[in-house]
Amino acid sequence: MSTGKITLYIATSVDGYIADEAGGVTWLEPFEAAASDADIEDFTAFYESVDCLVMGAKTYEQVRSFGAWPYDDTPTYVCTHRELSPATDAVEFVSQPVATLSTTLKQRHDHIWLVGGAQLAQAFLADHAIDELRLSLVPVLLGAGVPLFAGEYDQQQLRLLDTTPRDTGIVEHHYEILG
Repeated sequence: MSTGKITLYIATSVDGYIADEAGGVTWLEPFEAAASDADIEDFTAFYESVDCLVMGAKTYEQVRSFGAWPYDDTPTYVCTHRELSPATDAVEFVSQPVATLSTTLKQRHDHIWLVGGAQLAQAFLADHAIDELRLSLVPVLLGAGVPLFAGEYDQQQLRLLDTTPRDTGIVEHHYEILG
């Protein structure tokens, strides 16, 4: 039986938004275009360390709108109560409570990437189901949008594991969540 870990790895504006007011992420495009080979290698190494993805329905639909499914045959769990069509046979739609889902995922998988979105991340955080945060702080102030952190988290303590500045101005903070 696995005792997996869940990592929330996500980009956020410096003022804490993961999407603009319309739910879009086009504000990230200039930074993606300027990513160095080292940045791409670091992300690739992270992606290769995960054996499962979990995301909300809005994130799933947004990823689908970008074109070809980027996650190949990596098992992907999409949290939704709606009827959606799967991008591949590796996509499964689930509607369990976070406590049940996180326990099941940790039993089946070694490293789970919580891709997003905000509501799902907030639910996982509130349920103490996330083990690590990898926050890529993008040097832009959106002023409004979809906030990553909203809710009550019982003053969860974090321990900084690493900070990586990127040539794009993005700074990635890697935290362990303590209890």
